[in-house]
Amino acid sequence: MSMDEHRLDRIEQKLDRLAETVSQIVRVEEQLTSAFKRLDRHEKRLDDQEDDIRELTEDAIINAKSVKMSERLFWIIISLIVSGSAYFSASGGA
Repeated sequence: MSMDEHRLDRIEQKLDRLAETVSQIVRVEEQLTSAFKRLDRHEKRLDDQEDDIRELTEDAIINAKSVKMSERLFWIIISLIVSGSAYFSASGGA
């Protein structure tokens, strides 16, 4: 084997390793791209869930206020009924 042939063999081996390395880099880039897309989807879903939680919190606050007002109205009506019946029974039903 001559010196030129030996040199060409080494160059071919280096080119083969270089091609394999480039191929591996491409695979890693594809995996990174895929991972970034998944991460973007997860971030979007988290943002949507945060919006849903915010809406549910607002609804819960509104419902709590409504229940509080309804309860007060209920007790006012009960108080009026009890007071009215006490008044009418004390006045002799006249």
